[in-house]
Amino acid sequence: MRAIMAFLTKLLAWLKPLSDPPEGKGSKMGIAISSGHGAKVKGAVGILNEVTEARRVVRKTVEYLAEMGVIVHEFHDDESNTQPQNLDTIIGWHNEMGCDFNVSIHFNAFVSTNSPMRTEVLMHPAGCIHGLATRVAKAVATAGWFRNRGVKFRSNLRFLNGVRSGLIVEVCFVDSLRDTVLYESHFDSICLYLAMALAEQGGKEK
Repeated sequence: MRAIMAFLTKLLAWLKPLSDPPEGKGSKMGIAISSGHGAKVKGAVGILNEVTEARRVVRKTVEYLAEMGVIVHEFHDDESNTQPQNLDTIIGWHNEMGCDFNVSIHFNAFVSTNSPMRTEVLMHPAGCIHGLATRVAKAVATAGWFRNRGVKFRSNLRFLNGVRSGLIVEVCFVDSLRDTVLYESHFDSICLYLAMALAEQGGKEK
């Protein structure tokens, strides 16, 4: 246990220089995290199913965050029947929470391949949490042994336009054999490192 705690302390110190200060005032302390798409609104499907795996990642990450003393709120859309309704529901929930920052977990897809594809984090170009986005991408890539595509700016995504301080985490590619093998092999570490990266931003109980 001492060895594990020493390792976590070193990892937090390694991630710390990329921190951003909390954005503004007047928000509820904590993190709002949701899984992309919904039970009736499918996402990418390949070797992995995006909806299924996004929910797994959210649940395990929330579990780790709670153990770290972070105030965290979790959401999965089981009711929406269409993509517009799904986006409205997810965005509405995040805004109702009014948290410091908002995270949506997704998986990417391109074409079926045996080659590694990478992880990435999307944020709005006007956002003020680039350090957090960079830290999250680095943490997930390191834990999963994925290639790191880093932070990508998107101004045309409903989620990023609809919430404050929003991030979309694209964990890996569901149609890459290499990515899926790495993901299954390092699932717990991916969720732990993601939780640590998010916890470093704030939201802990005082």
